[in-house]
Amino acid sequence: MTDDVDRYFSSAGSRAADRSGRRDLVPESGIVDHQFHWYPRRYLDLLAGRRDYPRVEVVDGGARLLELDGDLTQPAVETLSADIDDHLSQAATAGIGQIVVGPATLGEILHLDPAEATELLSVLHQEYADAQARHPGRVAALAALPMQDAGAALKIMDQAIGELGLRGVSLLTANEGRPLVDEDVIAVYRQIAEHDVPIFLHPAGRAPLRAHARGFRQQVGLGWVYQTAAAALEIIDSGLLDLLPQLQFVHPHLGGVLPYVVGRVSPIPGSRAAQPIEHYLRHNFFVDTAAQTPAALSTAIATYGLDRIVFASDHPFIPMTQMRALIEDQLTGTETTAIYANRVGNLRYGE
Repeated sequence: MTDDVDRYFSSAGSRAADRSGRRDLVPESGIVDHQFHWYPRRYLDLLAGRRDYPRVEVVDGGARLLELDGDLTQPAVETLSADIDDHLSQAATAGIGQIVVGPATLGEILHLDPAEATELLSVLHQEYADAQARHPGRVAALAALPMQDAGAALKIMDQAIGELGLRGVSLLTANEGRPLVDEDVIAVYRQIAEHDVPIFLHPAGRAPLRAHARGFRQQVGLGWVYQTAAAALEIIDSGLLDLLPQLQFVHPHLGGVLPYVVGRVSPIPGSRAAQPIEHYLRHNFFVDTAAQTPAALSTAIATYGLDRIVFASDHPFIPMTQMRALIEDQLTGTETTAIYANRVGNLRYGE
């Protein structure tokens, strides 16, 4: 099964749409891909000597196998770890001018001792900062935080954002069974608000739901879009966005399952939020387009508003040209150009 999954994701480029996106729909500001995965080789090399997870094993032919847990490996590592210049070349071919690079599963360090997690993330963040510096205006990188320890998270945030200049936070939507919002981590969210950077949600592989999924297909295909939706609801229901209304989140995959069930969830009691859920979705959340179910896009527009939809492909798992074709085939030219032009308000793109 692991080989089949890896072959599928590694061949994503060959499954791309056979046409480029329409140039006449691209705004003057260009297109930004808000969910783009790049795994620096230097960081993977650091994981190669580890006994605990995450760790990297070098297999036949020198290929890297990234193990996140005993039965959980990251597909397409060789594609993910190609040189950043290669990724940028692919983006340019697809008409993408800038990419937002996030750690994704490289942030699966929430089970580690905080000191060890901080040491690993410091190397990863330096690689991201170097890529930003080499490609100004083309790469915007996100920081991962060791949310298992608020003190460590505050320290690494000040280093990654305050000193290295990373542009936002990548937050895994499962914290090894711990809540995403409680008294211990309010200080972390407050510091994110003070830095005035967005929070990008990303599903976690090491999540309690994994035990209930029968295989990778269920875990990633269904479990992840539920997991991120549950996380968004937890954040809203905690009252965090009333305490820190300036926080901005980017929810991947058009908000997961949340847009489909918001009308069911909204009247159910039990939330500590001051406003209905719909208020926060339209004021504190953006969603990205990295989804391939046609009706999902129109549902997200109706739920969040057209101005809260930002382009993303989930590269390399969905080809950028394919994602553009899906949008351009479903929407009017005006709607398509609006999505391409939309930006997350507090993400510093052009620095």
